[in-house]
Amino acid sequence: MITNIRILKLALFLFLNVYLAENSSYGQDNPARKTDPVMTEELMGRLTKYTRNVEGTSTIVARVCKILNLCDGAKDMPLKLAKSDSTDGLHYFGVPAELDSKDILIVVKRDTILEVYLTDKTGKLRAAAISENQIARLITNENAAEKFQAELALFAKEAAAQLAPSETAADGIKK
Repeated sequence: MITNIRILKLALFLFLNVYLAENSSYGQDNPARKTDPVMTEELMGRLTKYTRNVEGTSTIVARVCKILNLCDGAKDMPLKLAKSDSTDGLHYFGVPAELDSKDILIVVKRDTILEVYLTDKTGKLRAAAISENQIARLITNENAAEKFQAELALFAKEAAAQLAPSETAADGIKK
């Protein structure tokens, strides 16, 4: 009987050693898992500064800026745009060309569909619109929230990886 208990203890000891050897983090301080950065006011500031320094000015179509209550709809709104490196459509971080504006637009273009999210440095979704077949309409913040958060995550990851706190467009992310 004593031999059986010793054999069981030995088997348990060997099993635990093999199991623990396969789990390399056992017995070590668990290194913090590397997680994607979350959009913060500081990262929004980096992106805004970078975008304001991008050469050239683009525009957002009048029908979209009107529906977001950013213009009267008579003409396209001048916008400074920084393009994301993402390959699943065109993703832009935009700020109005007016220097005193606090608005931030996140624009996504996939085929003929244009999604526009209006926010500010806080990263809170203020409004969202979609333009399809040249018809713009508002979408509820509730319906836009998931895609908006995905866009914020995309830009937070790129900003954290490519823009140091003091960088400008000359040495920042790709244009």
